[in-house]
Amino acid sequence: MGLVSMNWKLTATTLFCDSVKRWVPLLVFKDGRTHCGYFFRHGASRGKSHRVPACEGPQECTLCKAYKEDVFRRNG
Repeated sequence: MGLVSMNWKLTATTLFCDSVKRWVPLLVFKDGRTHCGYFFRHGASRGKSHRVPACEGPQECTLCKAYKEDVFRRNG
């Protein structure tokens, strides 16, 4: 039996981010875009505060890149 193509728009998970030392929601869209819930809520500029750790953003984040690669590797 052959592989069945999945019709999906996005997939999401929550992973621990070592950069901000928190659990963060990550979304990967079918077109390859990534979205980090932490970055969306806190942004990069707030990393200057001691209360909110710095975040690189989803384009530079190794956690986002690794999750995106894993999603596309599993789904072809």
